[in-house]
Amino acid sequence: MSSVTEARATRAVVNKVLWRIMPFIGLLYFISFIDRIAISFAGPHGMTADLNLTATVFGLASGIFFAGYILLEVPSNIALQRFGARVWLTRIIITWGIVQALMAFVPSAEWLIGARFLLGVAEAGFAPGVLVYLMYWIPKSRRVWAFSLFLLVPYVTNAIGGPLMTWLALTSKDLIPGLAGWRTMILITGIAAIAAGVAAWVLLVDSPRKARWLSTEERETLLSAIAQEQEVASDSNHRVMAGLKNPKVLLLSLAFFSLPFGFFGLTFFLPTIVAGFKAQLGADFTPTMQAGLTSLPWICGIIGALVLSTLADRTGRPGAVTLLSGSIGALGALGAAFVDSPFTLIVMLSIAAFGLSAIAPTVFAIVPKVVAGTAAVAATALVNSLGSIGGFVGPYLTGFVTDLTGTQDVTYFLMAGFLVLGGFIALSIDNRHRRIVGIRSTGAPGLEPVLTNGNDK
Repeated sequence: MSSVTEARATRAVVNKVLWRIMPFIGLLYFISFIDRIAISFAGPHGMTADLNLTATVFGLASGIFFAGYILLEVPSNIALQRFGARVWLTRIIITWGIVQALMAFVPSAEWLIGARFLLGVAEAGFAPGVLVYLMYWIPKSRRVWAFSLFLLVPYVTNAIGGPLMTWLALTSKDLIPGLAGWRTMILITGIAAIAAGVAAWVLLVDSPRKARWLSTEERETLLSAIAQEQEVASDSNHRVMAGLKNPKVLLLSLAFFSLPFGFFGLTFFLPTIVAGFKAQLGADFTPTMQAGLTSLPWICGIIGALVLSTLADRTGRPGAVTLLSGSIGALGALGAAFVDSPFTLIVMLSIAAFGLSAIAPTVFAIVPKVVAGTAAVAATALVNSLGSIGGFVGPYLTGFVTDLTGTQDVTYFLMAGFLVLGGFIALSIDNRHRRIVGIRSTGAPGLEPVLTNGNDK
């Protein structure tokens, strides 16, 4: 088979895989993210008043999710490698659904904070676990695109989640007697997650080796493509500790930090910011209009993810695209700090969201270039885990600064700085890897698959 024919066959199989697994995986992430951000819409629809929350406490409740999430990310990904994606992802989804459903009945701010912490513990490992799962199925040459399709879901969720959650909070207030609309909304999202977990048990397949919907020829083509494209720096190996102790992995964690810092600061406070426009402008914004304004930055994020990830996929330069994305996001963040008009602020935040959108898929595409095997599983979880500290710092700092100064300007400046720093880190590591691969390309081959699922033995 010629190289051109082989490439076409591989592309056809990968496209078939993407069409088969991505819609359901995307649905799972959509439900995950709805559960994660539900309190951002519950806040202005009664939760803040009912639980007597200040902006700082609301930021703490929003961000504390990541404390539990961070603690168990790495162990959860290693467990996925041990038990298989089907078993472990199902466990994660059902567990977080139960916690989310119980959160509907919290009586105070303290209970809310505790429930949010437990939600993070329950959901730990889901997003990086899916990224590892995609590594089982997708060759490196298409991985940025596959990652971007998955990591596009939070932007889609924020874009349509505003109108959806607003509608749900308003229409469900009388659905269950004695239960406020925001509580019923949270309960419904928890039940949806439990149902999705049951569906995951039925529909997920651990790896290409077990996929009955692939022919033998398609299966071998896919596995061969994954094996041939492995690129690992000469000083790396496959053990767990190699991934956890590698300094480049730690630097990539810092690069990834910029995304959750900015993204979740906006996610949790944007509905409240938009709700405040009514008082600033003296205009009568309906809940539907507020939800529409909240969606605009995330629609721009969807466009950014598609454009920038395609650029990274075609150029094979995820580090350079990370820097480009970070620079665009920084421009929007700096603009947000200097504008006075609410509508201009939405434009600046839309530019910021456009830039934020490509940080995750490009950074995660660099990880398996640095380490491989089980080390890549642990490293992917570590980057997501340490980087997700930004998901705690961003909302909490935004709430604290808002209570202290009445604006979010300080966090906009910090967002811009972290985005540019993360871009330069990703570019440096990716360029260094490219030079190493160029030197090694004249040596003997002997490459092995990126990952092996424990259930494939």
